[in-house]
Amino acid sequence: MGIGRLLAIGTQRGMDLLERVATLLEKASPAVLALDENPIWFSTLIHMRTSGELLTEQFLLEQKEHVLRRGGDVGKLGALLYALRHPGLPLHFVDGIFGEVLSETGDLVGVYPYVGDVDFAVSTDMMNTPIQLIKERIPRYPGVNFDYELIHAFQVEATDEAKDRALGARNAFTAQVLNRLLDEKEGETLAFVGHRKRFLKDAFEKTPGLTAEERSAYEPLFDLVKAEQKQFWDSSAAEQPGPGRNGL
Repeated sequence: MGIGRLLAIGTQRGMDLLERVATLLEKASPAVLALDENPIWFSTLIHMRTSGELLTEQFLLEQKEHVLRRGGDVGKLGALLYALRHPGLPLHFVDGIFGEVLSETGDLVGVYPYVGDVDFAVSTDMMNTPIQLIKERIPRYPGVNFDYELIHAFQVEATDEAKDRALGARNAFTAQVLNRLLDEKEGETLAFVGHRKRFLKDAFEKTPGLTAEERSAYEPLFDLVKAEQKQFWDSSAAEQPGPGRNGL
C-alpha cells in the first residue's frame, strides 16, 4: 500500500495554461489528483456536481475566460478538465491553514479562508463521493454553518499578495495532507497541481510586502513532503517536460 512518486505541476496567474496542465497530467497518468486554492475551485466543483448540466468541459472553458479576465490562475481548471476526462479518478483538495478561519461572529480571521481539516482533505474524494455526503462531512466553523458561496466570495476578494504571503503556512498544511495520501492511497503517482511559488523559493521571494522573517522562514513544499520520488514540472515554462527533462 502507498504511492511512491509525487509529481507537482506548477501554475501561474494570468496565463492560459488549462490545456497545457491537462496535457501534462495525461503524460503523468496519476492514480490520485490533488489541488490547491481550495475556495474558488472547491465551490466551482460543488456547483458543477450539484447542477449536472454544468458538469461539462464547456462550463470549464467558460470559467477559464472569466478567470483570465481577472488575471487569475486557470491551471487548476486544467486539472478539473483532466478529471472530467477520466471518470473515477480520485480528486482531493489539499490546501489549508491550521487554526480557526472564522471568529464566533463569522468574521474572517487571518489572511485566507480555508477548511483547515487534514482528515477531511485526506478522506474526501471530491469528484466521486456523493455530494450529500460531502456536505455532511464539511467541517463547521464556530457558530457558522459552512457556506461555500461565502468562502468563494472571501477568496475572490483576497489579494494575490495576501494569498501568497500565506504560502508558508499553506505548505505546512498541504504537506501533511500529501504525506497521508502518499501513505494511505495506492498507485504509482500522486499528482499535485499548485502555484509554482509553492516549489520555487526565488519566485516566492518576489511576492510584494514580504518581511525578512517571512523570506527566511519559507520552506518550499518539496522540503516537507516525504515521497520516494519527487518531480516538478512548471507549466508556465517555455520548455515543457519530455524524455530526460524531469524538472527539479
